[in-house]
Amino acid sequence: MTAVLVRVLIAFFTLSLLGIPLGTSLAAPPVPVISEVSGTIRPGEARVRFTLRNAFTPEMVEALKSGIEITFKTTVDVERVYKRWFNRPMGHVVYTRSVRYDALSRVYRLHRDDGDELLADVLTALDRMTRFEVVVPVDGDVYKGKLYRARVRARLDKVGLSEPLRSIFFFSSLWDVETDWARGYLRTP
Repeated sequence: MTAVLVRVLIAFFTLSLLGIPLGTSLAAPPVPVISEVSGTIRPGEARVRFTLRNAFTPEMVEALKSGIEITFKTTVDVERVYKRWFNRPMGHVVYTRSVRYDALSRVYRLHRDDGDELLADVLTALDRMTRFEVVVPVDGDVYKGKLYRARVRARLDKVGLSEPLRSIFFFSSLWDVETDWARGYLRTP
């Protein structure tokens, strides 16, 4: 009985020395995912909508507030789906979106491939960074009633960071943001 009590006391003191309060969980942060992939396709273009969830850790939000630019590169593929045969690629686009806090003007600058936007607060900036509607040029004919699908993947682009930050974030798993491929079907109008 005393050996068990000694082990419990050692564990308690070890955790308190590490600064970990008892009763907390050491779970990993939520995994980033792409959700709600949908859209429409017509001859010449597809419009794909989706949401990036769990992309910003609290550490990333604090870094954003201090002026570090955060950039996501998103890959969107559109394909015609065939049953019992290979799917045919119809379109591909890599879409870049970044946000940075400008301390002089006290606004968040959201840069997208289709233009820039100034945002007043961090919550609006995070919302705009995670909701997408992407236009993908498509090749080939589009037929009503056939199956078309979009595949989407996003990752944090560490290349745009300065060299000291890139080296630091290379060793930090909190900045390893990459999703698996998500799929969603596209409607033909």
